[in-house]
Amino acid sequence: MKLSFCLLLSLVGVLLIRVAPADEIRRIALDGSARTQGPGEETGKDGIVRIRKLAEPVLELYPAAAQGGKGTVIIAPGGGYSILAVAHEGREVARWFNSAGWDAVVLLYHVGAGEPTRELALADARAALRLVRTKGADFGLEATRVGLIGFSAGGHLCARLAHETAPGELAFVALIYPAYLDDQGKCREDVWPRSGPVFLYVAGDDKHAPASFAYAKACQEGGIRHEFSHPAQGGHGFGLKPDRPASVQDWPEKLGLFLGGL
Repeated sequence: MKLSFCLLLSLVGVLLIRVAPADEIRRIALDGSARTQGPGEETGKDGIVRIRKLAEPVLELYPAAAQGGKGTVIIAPGGGYSILAVAHEGREVARWFNSAGWDAVVLLYHVGAGEPTRELALADARAALRLVRTKGADFGLEATRVGLIGFSAGGHLCARLAHETAPGELAFVALIYPAYLDDQGKCREDVWPRSGPVFLYVAGDDKHAPASFAYAKACQEGGIRHEFSHPAQGGHGFGLKPDRPASVQDWPEKLGLFLGGL
């Protein structure tokens, strides 16, 4: 009964998502100053909204409608550090978290900057976490608890940030089909999990699936509380696409149950 209710709640939450037009979103720079204009973006024939180059990182703010939320989640969209899939791995995810009682911010980090991109992105993530923690209340965010969720390259970014963060400082870390976490089947040192709880979700036929399996094994070896779901099929990059494969439709439901147990 509990599972059925949570599934219904998850489906209702997704159906109620209404992402504001890009020009109506409240944005701030990573120093806390207001930004009246967002980066350029385009919608491809596949329906994916992409930011192709970003030299000035920003946070898009999505406080939940109800006051006194459960905390704030920092969302890192994916895109291989060359683009940001800002809608189905960002803004729509923020609205989903709002429906679950969490404030959310979407981190638009450096992409398309060549070789330094990953280090610039990590610096952006550090600054975003610091800003949310120290000044989140100034922007209407419940920042006493802060979690991370990242997709693909954004999952890699969140794993790197979590590795640098002291145990117990994060409410949770959620990695959805994360990339670049493994080397020859072993978890990389610079993303090694230090604390949980951790939520992992990947399709078994995703070419990046070994990254999640390596990370889950590292969690197990380190005694880190984690939940790992890996349906056999589903591919990569599905996020909150309305037409994502049936086999991966359940990840918001499972994440909701995970969050409910925190």
